Amino acid sequence: MSDRDTTLVGHETADADIGPLIKFAIFLALTTVVCAAICVGLYKYLDRREAREKAGRYPLAAGLARPLPPPPRLQNYPFYDLKALRGDENRVLEHYGWVDKNAGVVRIPVERAIDVLAEKGLPYRTAAPAEPLVPIGETPRAAERERKGAH
Repeated sequence: MSDRDTTLVGHETADADIGPLIKFAIFLALTTVVCAAICVGLYKYLDRREAREKAGRYPLAAGLARPLPPPPRLQNYPFYDLKALRGDENRVLEHYGWVDKNAGVVRIPVERAIDVLAEKGLPYRTAAPAEPLVPIGETPRAAERERKGAH
């Protein structure tokens, strides 16, 4: 190998200049602070403006309650309503209770109902006798006429 080949292959012998990197980092930090300050100022301005608009225009009417909108109304907290519904359903499914006390009909928990079904089995009906099949080569109407004539 010659000297010319070894000078082309190698690594960088000088370090990167740190000055421009520091200047860029300072510029980036200042830009971030300015943008944050603009956002905070805009938020405060909009908050004050909304408070002014929501303030009562008629101070004597402050004691009057606003009428509710016509139904149907939206739920304020649908997740809480759903949680309460599921709790009520679980109480019904997990506890004994009367369905009709006069008729003697009770409700049992689901786990107990599964155990009862496992012991007794599911109710079933006996199968009705199957109707005769149509012989090969005959049409269903011809078979029907033969059955009527045979009875």
